[in-house]
Amino acid sequence: MSFDWQMPKDPFADDDFDPASLFDDEEEQLPPLSDQEREQIKQELQFVYQFRAALLPKGVMGVVAICEECQEEHYYDWDIMINNMRATLAGELSPAHEPSMNPNPNAYVPWDYCLGYIDGMSRR
Repeated sequence: MSFDWQMPKDPFADDDFDPASLFDDEEEQLPPLSDQEREQIKQELQFVYQFRAALLPKGVMGVVAICEECQEEHYYDWDIMINNMRATLAGELSPAHEPSMNPNPNAYVPWDYCLGYIDGMSRR
């Protein structure tokens, strides 16, 4: 299953007052992924495609996780997760994104719930 979704055009493209111009132009280099890390991310990416296909029609917008640093819930939309994983596999930094404003906590479920849901569907 493949989706050819692309990030929208940068709203500040060709803008002389682009706030990103305040940052260095040097690209940060990520350490290369090990073969095991690459395979794990590929597998997780396939899971996210399955989760989105099964759960989005039911109103589930993505995954919720407790942040290890701040101990608060963070909400990740399906497309953000897909784009972050694709960027990681390409050796790039994850694209900048804005979190959902006032996300509906009832529209996000834990990763393990998604795995269980897909497993349950396959046992029908």
